[in-house]
Amino acid sequence: MRTDISKQIFRCFIKILSPIHIGCDEVYDPTGFVVDEAARKLVVFNPIFFIGKLSDEERAKFSTICAKGTISSILEVYKFLRGKKSKGTLVDVCEDFVDHYQKTLSIPTGNETRIQQELNRFSIPRTAFSSLDQRPYIPGSSIKGALRTAHLNFMENKNKLSGSGKNYKSWELEQKLMDYSGISDDPFRMVKVSDFMPVGRVKTKIVYGVNEKKRMTDRPARGQALIFEVIQPGSVFTGLIRVEKPMKSALINRPISLDELLKSTEIFYRKEKLREDNELKAIGISPFKLRDEEMGVLLRCGRHSGAESVTINGHRSIKIMGKRGERSKSLNHATTFWLASNVRVPKIKTNLQPFGWLHLFELTDRLSKEFYEKEQAFKKELVFEQEVRLHEAERQLDLQRQAQEYEEQEAKKVEEKRIAEEKRKKELAAMSPDERDLAAFDTGQITEEQVNIFYKKLDEFSDENRVKFAERLKDYWVTQKKWTKTEVGKKQWKKVRERNKKIMEILGK
Repeated sequence: MRTDISKQIFRCFIKILSPIHIGCDEVYDPTGFVVDEAARKLVVFNPIFFIGKLSDEERAKFSTICAKGTISSILEVYKFLRGKKSKGTLVDVCEDFVDHYQKTLSIPTGNETRIQQELNRFSIPRTAFSSLDQRPYIPGSSIKGALRTAHLNFMENKNKLSGSGKNYKSWELEQKLMDYSGISDDPFRMVKVSDFMPVGRVKTKIVYGVNEKKRMTDRPARGQALIFEVIQPGSVFTGLIRVEKPMKSALINRPISLDELLKSTEIFYRKEKLREDNELKAIGISPFKLRDEEMGVLLRCGRHSGAESVTINGHRSIKIMGKRGERSKSLNHATTFWLASNVRVPKIKTNLQPFGWLHLFELTDRLSKEFYEKEQAFKKELVFEQEVRLHEAERQLDLQRQAQEYEEQEAKKVEEKRIAEEKRKKELAAMSPDERDLAAFDTGQITEEQVNIFYKKLDEFSDENRVKFAERLKDYWVTQKKWTKTEVGKKQWKKVRERNKKIMEILGK
């Protein structure tokens, strides 16, 4: 492996070999995702955009549920969001997750204790991610911790402290193996590891962690299946490992070189991989194989990496839970391991995978250019997606503004009509009976029966009102096409002609 010895800098990239989860104390918020049950996807959305697409009634209901702040209200949120469509970041989910989701939603509200238990089992811890673009990354502290474990095992192989018969405390053992007394002269103080950032779009998946015994028995392991997000194999991350040369005043007794660090890492984790492979084969699981052409440094980190991979050989004291009613004991090896599974209770073991394996490679100029281009393409795609979402959000806001304006206009019309009706009622109240009847013609609120009655009463009106009623009767019959001979027909014309004659005489025509 080619490194810059003078600068002790290793420009490198990580390729994920098996599912990896690095905790960040974050979970997927129930108010921030929906489950596409058909596509088996978790759709993580922007709450502001999502709420903006809800109707006023739905928004009020959602707000009321969220304001409750009870255990049952979390279940209500899940039920409210079920089936809702939204755009956002897609996260694959394993086949058993949808069934788990559906059963969780079927819990009746009211039983707070049961709801609490089930929601605890359904909580989805996120792997470490960037708040800028929500993509996962590998914290430098995780890689440095793995390097340190490997180096401590390398030093133990040299010093053989396990043969001394002395039981060291963990901090005491580390100081003894690397010959330091505190932080100031700890040789790993000179090891600097950057965060490893993703290249392009990195896929994650919601899986289960299941506990399996390393030896075939009739009884299953006691560990409860856990659910969490993992980075999927094949994902690539770039970063930097630098080993600084200590100043003379630093008084570091056993400085570390970059080559020594990488070599000790490769030796330790290759050995651990071989051990685990044999244990997996013993229970019928075929471990993944490393390609001969991929000459990188094997490494392991993250949750459920295995007790042996995070401890020092010869000094392991791994707590083993006893059978029910029995005390726990300590052994130099684990009796179970945690494996990634698509189901909570796997009946077929062949699809189970170990957690946390990755390969560390030198980042060549050619690969650096290739990764840069891939990252730039992703960023353009991301900007486009953000613009589409922003456009959609603006469109929704515009539709809401239009709906609000329409509602305001309609409300204004209703109010104007109400005011006009109130005014009309007052005016009618101040009128005489004849004036109210005439007003009925003017507003169009007149019936055929009323028209006939007014015609018969023409002689009873005052001279002035008689003329007014005659004018309105004529206008009504003209409008209704009941005035001319051609409109009423021969049979009705004699009667109509007499009526018209009387009207015209009153009008002086």
